[in-house]
Amino acid sequence: MIDFTPYLNDDRLPVMNTDQFNYITEKYGKEKFREELSEYISQARPPFPFKKISKQDMITNFLDLKSFDTSKNIKSKSNIEKTVFEKYDDYKYSFDEYGLGLIEGANTYNTVSNYFMQELRLNCSSYGFRAPVDVWQNGNAKDIWRCFGPIWRGINTNNTLDEKVYMSAFRLGTYIATQFKPVVAKAIYDLTNANKVLDTSCGWGDRLAGFYTSNAKEYIGCDPNPNTFAMYMKQVDEYERILGNNNPIIKEDRNVFTINASKKVTIYRCGAEDLPWDDINDIDCSFTSPPYFSTEEYNKGGEHEEDQSWHKFNEYDKWRDNFFLPVSEQCIKKSKHTLINIMDPKIKGKRYRTGDEICDKYSSKYDNRFKGQIGMRIMQRPKSDKLFKDEQEKKEFMNNIFIENIWYFSNENTDLFKKSTLDEFFA
Repeated sequence: MIDFTPYLNDDRLPVMNTDQFNYITEKYGKEKFREELSEYISQARPPFPFKKISKQDMITNFLDLKSFDTSKNIKSKSNIEKTVFEKYDDYKYSFDEYGLGLIEGANTYNTVSNYFMQELRLNCSSYGFRAPVDVWQNGNAKDIWRCFGPIWRGINTNNTLDEKVYMSAFRLGTYIATQFKPVVAKAIYDLTNANKVLDTSCGWGDRLAGFYTSNAKEYIGCDPNPNTFAMYMKQVDEYERILGNNNPIIKEDRNVFTINASKKVTIYRCGAEDLPWDDINDIDCSFTSPPYFSTEEYNKGGEHEEDQSWHKFNEYDKWRDNFFLPVSEQCIKKSKHTLINIMDPKIKGKRYRTGDEICDKYSSKYDNRFKGQIGMRIMQRPKSDKLFKDEQEKKEFMNNIFIENIWYFSNENTDLFKKSTLDEFFA
């Protein structure tokens, strides 16, 4: 048996440098190493290896993002030199035909929201997948073994064992609810010159972070999850303090809270279908990333689970007709600019054509408000080497541009990407 005792950190987690990792791998073999490491985790149950984010890290990144010029991340379609790939190549409103431009953004500023939401996010399950934290804390050795394969291939180029390696393995071996990059949210608010914004699915607080670091002044949002709702209050409190308001007053009234300090924020604890829509008007930019039907099971087993759209509307047609399309329509009616980030969900091997459906419905309604799509650049997961004839072909493939779709509607005729220069646009 492998004795992991010499390699345990203060959290009882085995960590190894390159020499130690290679020694154990060569002495016992990859498979025995993998099996016994999985068995150790299932028996010892060290704390889940969350990414360590200090408060100072969050503050530093907040201030850096606030000063960051998002025009560096924005390209019109005519200035894109590489091939753009969507998840599906048969969208009716494809980027090739309807694309307007591209927004890029590194993960650099994700800590601004992840500092608050990491634990909740990694406790989120997906259709057919347990939450990563659940697998780590409650799974048996076989469950954990299934996640550990990438430790000996692909991701672990330095042949080490640490918190980052464990997380990378779990990222590929389970489903991890993704963050929306705050820098992209800020770019959207900048691009639309927004003052008052609406977010009908606040999610992991990423667009709230983007709002606070943008020039926008008012944010209205909602989410039915009581856990994230409580965390949004902590977010706005900390952000206000960073901005110099040392004693911000947050007014909470059961299922809604407001703050009116350097910025005005109102967040409701409810699903978007239950927002007080009559009170919501004059929105400059409605921007959200709604649930991809039941792809992610937010707050499963928790308080008010029944308010989540994946639970409340548990068949696709119900979800589309009672949540997704009516909420989108309200946003389109009440906003100068509406941007909806969603890709077609795929459940039990069946793809639901959500992108085509929303564009079909509103391509002619409301004075032809559908303007096209904006590509949000994402990292492409490595594909099997068997799909490529050689390393060069694989490298060329990975160097292409891969996007998620942001469907764009507007009651204005302004082409956001048509300005001769972005300096002109932001002037």
